[in-house]
Amino acid sequence: MPQQKRERPDWGKLFQSILTEPGKLGEYYNLFHRYSLGNQALAMFEMTLRGIPIGPISSFNGWKKLGRKVKKGEKAIALWMPVVKKETIQKDDGTEEEVTKRFFIMKNNWFALAQTEPTDPENPGTVSTPETPEWDRRMALENLGITEVPFDHVDGNCQGFARPNKGEIAINPLAALPWKTTFHELAHCLLHSKQAESAFIDDGVVDITIEEAEAESVAFLCCATLGLPGLEEARGYVQAWLGSSAKAEEFAKKSAARVFSAADKILKAGTGVAKEERGTEANACTTGESA
Repeated sequence: MPQQKRERPDWGKLFQSILTEPGKLGEYYNLFHRYSLGNQALAMFEMTLRGIPIGPISSFNGWKKLGRKVKKGEKAIALWMPVVKKETIQKDDGTEEEVTKRFFIMKNNWFALAQTEPTDPENPGTVSTPETPEWDRRMALENLGITEVPFDHVDGNCQGFARPNKGEIAINPLAALPWKTTFHELAHCLLHSKQAESAFIDDGVVDITIEEAEAESVAFLCCATLGLPGLEEARGYVQAWLGSSAKAEEFAKKSAARVFSAADKILKAGTGVAKEERGTEANACTTGESA
């Protein structure tokens, strides 16, 4: 029996709800320690040198808290670790003074995601984005001309990233809401590449706060349409980026059409509608030429 098609909700009302209804920021943005750029570069260098796939890093106990354990025989990655030491020094006048010294030492305390495995095999701790009968992920990527690449980022708090000018997206294997993240990154590719039309402000450049708000609004509409989780988190994300009611009002006026267009393209691309429309257009052109 064919699955009944879900009725599309009122996007105008949904878009307004993004800006007005309460939201929350997901705790998953703070599950991992935020490493310095120097330590991130060092970790990537070590992983590359040892043939370990680049990915999120954490300590032995950090992975344990996330429901994963370090595989037997794996050697830890070395990073620079700050150490604070208090010393008592003798001053020239004969009195003593306690001083605090801060220095860095190299410690082998960290492991990459690829060096770990689930503590409970039935709960792997990594999230594979499941397919849904209503929207085919692979079809959407193909129809949109976007490629999914490995998530080669050491910051586990990063849920995913996009390289719009290359038409590439990557989703963190540990992403808390992989569907929402997927739609968010696809929106970046559609809206924020150099080739994409961008006209939020007079000089045609969309600033990063608007880029993030637009991408997350697209994710919100896609998730709401398909009945997927993450709406409260999406609202919190958008509201945090916009920051003020004045900016939210301007965003509603100037970005709504862009958001609707991108969400529509993403949903159609995953249902085969986009390909059907292109085929119809091609047939019409051929027929016109024949005539």
